[in-house]
This record gives sequence, structure tokens and C-alpha cells, in this order.
Amino acid sequence: MLSREEIIEVLAPYNLWGGRKWNAIPRDGYLSEIDRKLSGGAVALIGTRRAGKTTLAGLFLGRAVENGYPPRATLYVNLEDPRFSPYLSPELLEEIFSAYRTYVYSGEEPIIVLDEVQNVPGWEKWVRKVLDLREAKVIVTGSTSSLLRSELSTLLTGRVLTVEVYPLSFQEFLIFKGLPADVKSLLGRKRKVEALMREYLEFGGFPHVVLTEDEVLKREILGELFEGIVLRDISYRQGFRDAKAVKIVAELALSRFSSLVSVSRLRNELAGIVGRKVSPNFVDSVLDAMEEAYLSFRVPILSPKVKDAMRYPKKLYAIDTGIANVVGIRFTENIGRLAENAVARHLRQRFREVYYYRGKGEVDFIIKEGLKITRAVQVSWDIDESWEREVEGLLEAMDVFGLREGTIVTGWRSCEEKLGEKTIRCVPLWRFLFEF
Repeated sequence: MLSREEIIEVLAPYNLWGGRKWNAIPRDGYLSEIDRKLSGGAVALIGTRRAGKTTLAGLFLGRAVENGYPPRATLYVNLEDPRFSPYLSPELLEEIFSAYRTYVYSGEEPIIVLDEVQNVPGWEKWVRKVLDLREAKVIVTGSTSSLLRSELSTLLTGRVLTVEVYPLSFQEFLIFKGLPADVKSLLGRKRKVEALMREYLEFGGFPHVVLTEDEVLKREILGELFEGIVLRDISYRQGFRDAKAVKIVAELALSRFSSLVSVSRLRNELAGIVGRKVSPNFVDSVLDAMEEAYLSFRVPILSPKVKDAMRYPKKLYAIDTGIANVVGIRFTENIGRLAENAVARHLRQRFREVYYYRGKGEVDFIIKEGLKITRAVQVSWDIDESWEREVEGLLEAMDVFGLREGTIVTGWRSCEEKLGEKTIRCVPLWRFLFEF
């Protein structure tokens, strides 16, 4: 184990009291949510790698200091620092905290950030002890949703409130690009908004990628990010032995983003590539792990029949359109699918229950809030070519679920059409990502 003096040497460069500056564009919605939820004692920031969790935690510490918190009353711990790697355990956390209390701050209730906490087996026991004794307020970050399902749902039930952190929304993307993020200011700047919308669809919203100007470098960053998530957060974290097969499944699945994804079809394709039989359980486990690592998510069919829900495949979407593009598709041939993925991501972030509908027609997204169906949304980049089909599917779903209004997200067209007592609205993608 490191000595306490050595621990402080490791900690200092990461911390405000050691000279660290957190210079970054703030994401005010997240910072306000962290502040509100931390009043309960602990917050978990969970989301895909490089979505901005670390920066948000650091900016939050900086704001606390700006609002009068002593710099030494804050502690940031990077649990991916290689000097900590041989000792990752609750005992290391206790030694870090003791060293900090001995040499840096002995006052009441500091704010502690434990970054990438899933690297420490049993971390939740130490956090619970700190919360029970009111020794500190705690922010933990992690790159897998298993924190929600396992660690947080057992010892820390009700003690740690979660904040899911996503890559930049389109509104945040515009702020990072230096534009005002309100509709009125953008209405007269169609060409600029159109260019930025296409950039967002092609390269996505990971902050580092957004702030990088060179397109070749953007693609390299996205490629390395995809590799890192697959190898570290899926293969290694979930204990898969065949990392190559895991990567192939991830690539095959993501190449079908905005589409129905069949486990049996993926299994057959994987078997053909690796030249051996493959268990469908392996493929299904990889798809589950992709969701846990926030690389992708799946949308099920909405049906009152359990058999239908189990029989129909789910639609798969990438957590970020830049990630969807990095698997090798051609952007210009897939702008409609990318638009659908952007809408899916937007809805996934806002609503807990998102489905698709299939009857005689189809609807891309049905939103359920509590026990009530509240929205039906189609996505059609070029609505002039598919108007009748999109409207027919919407009207059917509106009849089934008792809705008076349906929405079609388009490339740029706006419209409103009354069909009896029902209303169909066309909304340009950029505006939908702002207002809905």
C-alpha cells in the first residue's frame, strides 16, 4: 500500500488545492441537477466513456469553490491512475480519505469525487460508511449502468441519486460551437444551422470530438473511443474471453443502427466470420453489455401481448451518431437513419419508456409516461417521398392509443395538417431536438 505522503503526491495534481484548473464549457443543466441531488448526500454520474462525466464533476467542484466552499474542502480521486491500480479496494479508499483528512482538510463534510469508481471492488461499502457517519458528500462516476442495477440497488438503495450523462445534445452542441441555443436566434440562419446539423449527425456529440476541427482527427478519436469501450467496458469489465468476437458483434450490431436487430441473424453472421458455431446466448450477452456500457440501446415493440414483445426483435440505436458512423457506413447514404438515431437518443434521454409500434402500419416511436401513451413520432428525412406511408402509420397508432396529435420529424419541412379531429405536425429535426 502507498504511504499517506505518496497518496497526497498522487492526488495533488488532480485537485483544486494542488493547482488543477477545470477550464471547460459548462453544461448548466447537468450542473444544476448535480447540485439539487447532492443535497441528499451522494450522486452517481453514469454514462458512456468520454461523455463528460469527469469534467462535470470537476466543474461542479470549481463552482462550489466559487460559491464560497474552501478549495481544500474538495477532493477529486482518479481511480484510473496507474499508481493506484495495484491497490484498488475499499481499504485504499479509506487510506486516501485518511491521508486527505490528515494533510489537506480536517473540517466538516468535504465534497469527494470518486472517478470511475467501478474499478474498485466493494466501493459501495466504503461510500455507505462515509454517508452513514456524515463524513463527506460523495460524487461517484462510472461507465457502466450495472452501477444502477447492482451496487446502487443493494447497499445504497435510496442513498445515491443518479444522473445519466450523455454526449452533447444538439442544443449543447450549438453552445460548444459558439451559437446561441434558442430557437428565435436561429430562425434566420438556416444555412449555418443546416451545416451544423449535418456535422452533428456525422460526428456526434462527444465533447472532445466536437471541439476538434480536423475531420480526420475526429474519426480517429471516435475509432479509439469505440475500441476503448469495447475492450475495457465490455470485454474486460464483463469477463468475455474472446474480445475479437465481442468487437465483431458490436460492429455488426451498430452497422444496423436505427433498424431491427435479430440475435439469431447476428449469430449466423458471426459464425460465418469466425468459422465456428456461436451460442445465441453469447450474442445476446454482448448486446446487453453494449447497453450497460452506454454504447447502444434498444427499443422494444409496444404490445399488450407478452408473446409479441418477446417474438419481435428490438430496434437498436447508437448512443451517439458519431459512434454509428465510425463502424464504416457512408454518411451521405444514411442521413435518414442518422436522423432517426438522433431522435431516438433525444427521446431516450427525456423519457424512461420509449417503444416502436407495428400494426398494419409502423410508427418509429411511441412514448409512454406512467400508464399513459402520450406521443407518437415518425422520422422521415425526405417527407415528400413517404408522406402517405408515414401518415397512415401515425393515424393507426393514434386510433389505437387515443392520441389527437402525431409528429413527423423531417429534414427541413414544417407543416400542420388537420385530418378530422386529428392533427399531423411536421417538425424539422433541429427544431424537434430543441422543443420536444
